[in-house]
Amino acid sequence: MSLARYVEMVRAREEEIAKLIGSLSKKSNGFESPKVILTGGYGLRAFIPFQRSTRACDFVLRKEDGWYLDEIKRWLIKDSSVEAFEKKNGSGYMRCIKLIKVGRRSIRASLDFMEGEVTGRAEKDVVKIDKKFVSESWKTGIRVADREIVVRVPRYLDYFMLKVVSARASDARDIATLVWKNGIPEGLKERVNEVMPCPEVYKEKLRRSILPLMKDKRFLHSWRGTFMATEFNGEVKEQIIEQLSKLLT
Repeated sequence: MSLARYVEMVRAREEEIAKLIGSLSKKSNGFESPKVILTGGYGLRAFIPFQRSTRACDFVLRKEDGWYLDEIKRWLIKDSSVEAFEKKNGSGYMRCIKLIKVGRRSIRASLDFMEGEVTGRAEKDVVKIDKKFVSESWKTGIRVADREIVVRVPRYLDYFMLKVVSARASDARDIATLVWKNGIPEGLKERVNEVMPCPEVYKEKLRRSILPLMKDKRFLHSWRGTFMATEFNGEVKEQIIEQLSKLLT
């Protein structure tokens, strides 16, 4: 695929995501009813001065009476199709997708919702969405395609915690950028104990996934390729590794 075609596809997906976020904002009264909180790669834009391409737009909600997912499903059914929908043990997950034609290709724009808790790939990878997660979330404008959209995002402490628990290669690059621009959030240990049923997972993710990825000699190149910037260098990387390593003590 040529660079020009790739850029065209990224732009098309961003434009569709912007429309879907705008529709969700309107339906939820500006992310107030219910309080729908943006996380993931699009949420990252609230904390750092760089953007990266991402296929999915992730949201979380607190579980209260009934299921917000049922309501959001009704809102989005005209604009997208439901690819996955699951509710069990007081938590739920839904993925809505929209297929977009770009030339002869079809690309996907996805909206993912987790209600009650955020879960990872392993059974113990669980973060509860509690009252504090919602009450201390805040509204800010982020850039999506050619629009400035006001969204609700978690406070930095909670967002950082979700990134570490996710622990993919893209999360390692995001975490490095977050620490570089914002430092390590205060109160991390206490917050992990509050909302993670298995708090030991947090250090395991740092020790076994995040730090090894950052220490890899290819990390600097992958970071620059992701964020399309050159400011990040080896010295900065080593400083970040040192800061994160202190969380293991």
